Amino acid sequence: MSCCPGEDEDKTPLVNTKRKSTSESTIGISNQILVHDDEREDSTKKKKPKKAKNVHFDVSKNSVFYFEDEAYKDTSGTDLSEIIPSSANASSILTKEMTLLSTVHSRARRELRDISKYDLKSAIKHGCKFRARTVNGERRWMFKYANFTFITDNTCTKEITSYREPVSIQPAQITKEMLQEHHNVKYTIQNSFELVATHSIIVIDQSGSMRTCDVHGFKSRSDAAYGTLALDFIAEQLYAKGDEIMIDAVTIIEMNDGGTILYDRVPLDWILFNNLLAQQKDCAPRSHGNYNPCLGLVNSIIIEDLARYSSQSIEEDDLPLYTVVFLSDGRPSDHLSHEASIRKQMITEISSKLGKKFALLCMGIGSRGTDFEELERMILIAKDNGASEESQFVHAGLSPAAISNAFSSFATSTTATRTRLLAGEESVKKVDKEFTMRERGIASYECPCTRFTKGIKCFQYDPKMGEYPWRQVSFLNPSAKFFEMEDHPFGKGAERLAYRFYEATIENGQWKRLGKVRVAKESRKIQKDDEGSKVKFHFHFCKVQSAAKDFAIEFNKVVKKTASLKPAEKGESKPPPITFLPCSVYEYVQSGYECGYLIEDYLNGKYIKFSNNDGSEKRRFDKFPTLSLQVGEVAIADFLHAFSHWVFYSTREKMIVCDLQGILDMEGYSPVFRLTDPAINTKTRKHQFGRTDIGLPGIQNFCRKHRCNKVCQGLGLPPIISKDSNHIFK
Repeated sequence: MSCCPGEDEDKTPLVNTKRKSTSESTIGISNQILVHDDEREDSTKKKKPKKAKNVHFDVSKNSVFYFEDEAYKDTSGTDLSEIIPSSANASSILTKEMTLLSTVHSRARRELRDISKYDLKSAIKHGCKFRARTVNGERRWMFKYANFTFITDNTCTKEITSYREPVSIQPAQITKEMLQEHHNVKYTIQNSFELVATHSIIVIDQSGSMRTCDVHGFKSRSDAAYGTLALDFIAEQLYAKGDEIMIDAVTIIEMNDGGTILYDRVPLDWILFNNLLAQQKDCAPRSHGNYNPCLGLVNSIIIEDLARYSSQSIEEDDLPLYTVVFLSDGRPSDHLSHEASIRKQMITEISSKLGKKFALLCMGIGSRGTDFEELERMILIAKDNGASEESQFVHAGLSPAAISNAFSSFATSTTATRTRLLAGEESVKKVDKEFTMRERGIASYECPCTRFTKGIKCFQYDPKMGEYPWRQVSFLNPSAKFFEMEDHPFGKGAERLAYRFYEATIENGQWKRLGKVRVAKESRKIQKDDEGSKVKFHFHFCKVQSAAKDFAIEFNKVVKKTASLKPAEKGESKPPPITFLPCSVYEYVQSGYECGYLIEDYLNGKYIKFSNNDGSEKRRFDKFPTLSLQVGEVAIADFLHAFSHWVFYSTREKMIVCDLQGILDMEGYSPVFRLTDPAINTKTRKHQFGRTDIGLPGIQNFCRKHRCNKVCQGLGLPPIISKDSNHIFK
């Protein structure tokens, strides 16, 4: 059946339909049998025809709303002077009492498209009348009312055909910035593929049956598939991500006799949304629907990706989430047993290789009773071979709301899984040790403490020392021989516990604390008797802090040399240097075993988290000054965010320094950042810098959330995702 009916549809083959009444009297013969059909329906069931609605998107408002159509504007070449109000029937005549003759063909089309005779009579009485195209010398009229159109003969008493106007989904307005971002993300997908968080591969049935016009509000099943895909899968995820840059790839495959890749690894953005709306109009469903060629394409795409990841030594945990959406309106044309066996083999191979990083989502569009056993079987095969439990089959029927809900559910599932993976979840959760926080407002001498006197030594981390990177150093106070530590922590973080610490000695038989209070740190995930893990904790903490310190020294030199980051006028504050606290390990002997604590200076001031390990950046700080520099007014915290960007750039995308925290020391002539306990995320090997190194997901998060500021611009740093910075991808 034609999916876009017109005036000459009386040539369409007859569609079998049930007669509603046996009292219909025949007045003609052949295919132009006229039927007296008053169809007097119960007036209590009549509803006023709804006005036509278009779907309109406002990207800035993150909303979808409806608006009524303006007066009909003919675009088919009809002389607008011929548009006249319908006057074929006097307005005083009740709509239900009007007489209209229907052909068997026209009535079949109406029933298929869910248009009642009452709707057509309303159009003649209240709609706009146009001169339609003449067919075989017979003049015809076109009536438009609400969201449906129908064609009559020259007398306006004989129905020729009718159809509903499809829902019109408005494309998004694309700005220059959106277009530039599209090119940047596309370049990243092609050249720095390890930063991709998700890859959605969508297979859309384009066999001949997808031309069927039986989904309300859409001219065909294919039209409904593309419209709801754009609206409820693509737009849904774009609204959910807000202003974050998402490095997510999408591949679209059309299925008929074979498989055709329509879009290959393109960004998930509003440009793709508009392209799908354009394809909605241009698609031409035809022929058969063979599953295997499309699954073969899916398999080859994933295998190609895995080969690229392997060449970069990317671990399995850092692979992107692969979501395969498979939409069909019936059983496959390649349904023979050997073809089903090949299909099973391909799904098994994908599921086994990707495991929980693979989700298969199948959707059936069709009436109740349609054979979707193969789609359901595909889901079972995927789950049995390790695919995500979120793999599912949905029979959406022919309701546009059900199709919309299915795509929306798929989008929600994909978004949730992406968020979970990028959070860097660990498969094994360590239990916190038991501790009681120090009471506030009490003096130090009132707190219970432990004194350490046996085997006391002090070490500092020195990577130049080789395999054993610990160099013994003197105590901070020359006369110190022992140390003392409070039993209850005064501070805690996600990974650390912080205690007050003092160097000490014995003078005249009396215990005496020496110098200023310092901070002892230990992991809250390591139990007290696990000394092996403590050694690793000390090693990784000092390694991270030492590496961050080296990066900060180089960054400060670059900032100092940059003309655009110098004060705008004499006497203005200079850019704040970034420093990381030096740290040491104090060793002691207990029960014959060497043990130790990590020690660093105590920070006096307001302790602030400037950024997190998940890539998010805090941009607003109360009472923080701005600096007047040559590049313009700069928020002082922007130097920290630019520092993370600079490390990412200078290491050729191999790592970032994040989780920046500490104080802004304003006591000197110029402000200074004094930081501690950072995290370093590396691209190739997770946990290279300890538990806080969440690897590639941490870098992906940073790339999605970082916003370049004036310090980044002043340093000449390229955007995180930029086609002009191809040298950083080497």
